[in-house]
Amino acid sequence: MYLDHHVTVKIARILNMVDSAALLMDNSGNVLLPEGDQRVFNLPEAIRSNPSEPLVYGGVTMIGTNEEQPVFVVLQGNSEEIRKCALLCAEMINMLLKEDMTSTSREQSLRLMLRGEVETSEFESLAAEHNIDMQGNRCVLYLYFQELDAEPALQILLNVIDPDTDLVAEVGRHSIAILKSVPEEDNFEMLEEYARAIESTFLSETGKDVFIGISEPHEELIDIPEAYEESRGAINVGRMYHSNRTIFVYRNLLLERFLKEVSPEMSSTYNSMIFNRKTARLFNEEMVHTIETFFDNSLNLSETARKLYIHRNTLVYRLEKVQRAIGLDLRNFDDAVTFKMMMLLGKNNTARKLRL
Repeated sequence: MYLDHHVTVKIARILNMVDSAALLMDNSGNVLLPEGDQRVFNLPEAIRSNPSEPLVYGGVTMIGTNEEQPVFVVLQGNSEEIRKCALLCAEMINMLLKEDMTSTSREQSLRLMLRGEVETSEFESLAAEHNIDMQGNRCVLYLYFQELDAEPALQILLNVIDPDTDLVAEVGRHSIAILKSVPEEDNFEMLEEYARAIESTFLSETGKDVFIGISEPHEELIDIPEAYEESRGAINVGRMYHSNRTIFVYRNLLLERFLKEVSPEMSSTYNSMIFNRKTARLFNEEMVHTIETFFDNSLNLSETARKLYIHRNTLVYRLEKVQRAIGLDLRNFDDAVTFKMMMLLGKNNTARKLRL
């Protein structure tokens, strides 16, 4: 469950009145408060199944705020006084959350719909309340800022988007989502240009990078939670396999999405058939960069040599070294595909921590 910044400020005031050390966690065990705490805990099944009943666990007392989409208060200690304090905190926070939900703004409503935090039956009433069309060809752009909070980023973005056609909402501490109208012909080149313009704006305004994921287009508003997950998934998958990129289109990552499903054990087995101790000196940073540039330029020797600022014969020599070592001629399409798949599989075990 995502909490607005102004709500977390109010909850922080409640927890600051408690003498005991206190945490606020979401249903996945992520620490929401204190802000900046990046820890993730495994919530006991007992508190998940009965969140409104205080549970003493490992020297702490924890309780959820409600039965449906709880956040969890965790207080240090296990006395009866701590138990009563936990109950009171949970009730106050629950009342605060209910009050916040009764009068949702357009941004709050969009956030709830994007994150799938409203029932299907509520989509139409929220859309009608805020004049959001139930039908229309739209995609979701998910913006993730590693070094910038979403609140100031949102103020910059509001000066860039078209409020008549595009809707925007803060969806995480470092994340913003744009619901963007797109032409019926699904012009993804236009969407990438749009994303690059946003990236350029943030670089010039803040000097900070932004990762942008672009979903498939969807015609029904009720499908935007799926589009939201696609846009997040594009960044998750894209960052695993393409560390030099910042903009990722979901439909262009079909191979990468397939490879991500391969088990870590099998990934290691096949990757090591090419990348091992015998080939370690060959596949140094310069050689890998050469090969990746060759692939990015559709196996075009002249264009790759130009991009690398080397002679065409130098590029040919490097590719022939690879062929002699592993038997794959990367100038041949089938061999290039085989090599690329084995190379990408090696990233399955090293970049899972990048997941949003």
